[in-house]
Amino acid sequence: MSRTEKWAALAAVSVALAVAGCSDQPSEPGAAAGPAKTIEAMVPCGQVGPFSEVLKLFQKANPGVEVHWIPENIVTITAQIVDGVSKPDLFLTMGDLEMDQVEQAGLVAEGTRTKYAENSLAIMTPAANPAGVHTIADLAKPAVKGIAIPDPETNSVGKHAIAALKAAGIWDQVEGKIFVMRMAADTKDAAAQGQVQAMIGYYPCAVEVHVPGQPPTEAKKLKMVGHIASDLYSPFWCEGAVVEGSKNPEGGRKLLEFLTTPEAQEIFRKWQFVREPPAAES
Repeated sequence: MSRTEKWAALAAVSVALAVAGCSDQPSEPGAAAGPAKTIEAMVPCGQVGPFSEVLKLFQKANPGVEVHWIPENIVTITAQIVDGVSKPDLFLTMGDLEMDQVEQAGLVAEGTRTKYAENSLAIMTPAANPAGVHTIADLAKPAVKGIAIPDPETNSVGKHAIAALKAAGIWDQVEGKIFVMRMAADTKDAAAQGQVQAMIGYYPCAVEVHVPGQPPTEAKKLKMVGHIASDLYSPFWCEGAVVEGSKNPEGGRKLLEFLTTPEAQEIFRKWQFVREPPAAES
């Protein structure tokens, strides 16, 4: 298959997933109550698992408070907020870039930008790993013809992936292999279908689920082959903020503060939101 044909095939995957969004998630997982009691939150697809667990603890500690949360792709969420389409009480991200965009638009309520979960990068391949990729250096091997990353202009993982490739000293060797895709989910799908030999994604994406209540589950048709050393890119975190002009900013602050509690932090770590993975037992 020529490079042009590969681009066309990957573009088709990207469009299909962009239309679908988090299509296997409920569109309205939280029941809306009276305005004073309801907290509206927009949550990235990649955090459906841990957020649904944290939410149970929050609602147990705050009886009578309803949380109406909409899980959606972070690129879509960010665009909706920046464009003024949505003004949730709480906006959650997978990294720093998306929050920077909302803050630059003047839509982060003063003093609310908060880091609440570490995030990091990993390399995933098709399950059979035909190119024999195990480290970031392996991405420069001739057997690797394509590497998928999300758009670095709109997605934190793409931004930090490019930084890591440059810091690893292989950017000149891999730049021509990079397929930039609109969303992180697109890169996973491309790798799962064998359209690229590797992808760089968020480390927690190896076990993410899109259905609340499900436990961490290994991605189908994908293999997580390695965590990218944290010294190859700037540290970044999942961040949250109250959106300027939302209906219930105090409720948004309360839920955001809860995400930083020890109980919530333990849940995020279980879902692999860590800067470095646990050391293997000897």
